[in-house]
Amino acid sequence: MRSMTGYGRGQSAKAGTGVTAEVRTVNHRFLDVSVRLPKSVTSLEIPLRKRLGERFSRGRIEFSLSLDAAGARTTLVSANLPLAREYAQAARQIADAAGIKGTLKLSTLMMLPEVLSVVPLEMEADLLLEAAMEALEAACDAADSDRQREGEQLKLFFEEHLSLLEAAADELETAAPQQPLQAQEKLLKRLSTLPDVQADPQRLAQEIALFSDRCDISEEISRLKAHCLQIRELLRSQTPVGRELDFLAQELNREGNTICSKSASLQVTRLGLVCKSEAEKIREQIQNVE
Repeated sequence: MRSMTGYGRGQSAKAGTGVTAEVRTVNHRFLDVSVRLPKSVTSLEIPLRKRLGERFSRGRIEFSLSLDAAGARTTLVSANLPLAREYAQAARQIADAAGIKGTLKLSTLMMLPEVLSVVPLEMEADLLLEAAMEALEAACDAADSDRQREGEQLKLFFEEHLSLLEAAADELETAAPQQPLQAQEKLLKRLSTLPDVQADPQRLAQEIALFSDRCDISEEISRLKAHCLQIRELLRSQTPVGRELDFLAQELNREGNTICSKSASLQVTRLGLVCKSEAEKIREQIQNVE
């Protein structure tokens, strides 16, 4: 089981160019990937985004990439030979026309506009993608380690609160058989406070039977325990289980609500509230499970 919160940083280098990748992940209901790249490598966004979608199944993923070309040859000096010849020919024509002896010096020729130009070099696309992918994998591995560590802590939290919930369910199981009798006593006590009401014995017996049936919480306790068992099984899973856990936590809370609504005693109400409280604590933390 993994959390959705993590951070990772990875580096790679190709042809003297260093590539650094950073991944930040936080909880999110679905998978939401954000990619930030230098303008010179925006063409890499699609393959990088695709790979991030393969590495993570849920959460908000913020990925950034930076380049360091300090160790790479980044420019090329280019000579415009046709223009240089034109300059030299024009210089000879001017010298002949003016009757001046001499030639155009090389150092002067090289300083003339546009004879020499600096052309920026770009890293080969395949090599750049390979370096970016290596950095991405290293960053994702580091972030995944973070998510695994926090996932283990969350697992301990869930197991602790599941134990408290199961203990409350065991107490409810002991108290459940007394529910019909307590419901009957409550109804009779209520009727005794209304001396002017004359209840038909047969109708009263029917109402007591219906009231007792409505107070039966045995099914709710069974489902409560079954949900706890299923959650424990999911906690041992190596695949993303956040959505399944969230659904089961909602079901735990629902069973707790039903038990409270059917309660015929303060003890059952108290235990039902414990179940609801523990289920809500579990559900809050499940929001951060992948």
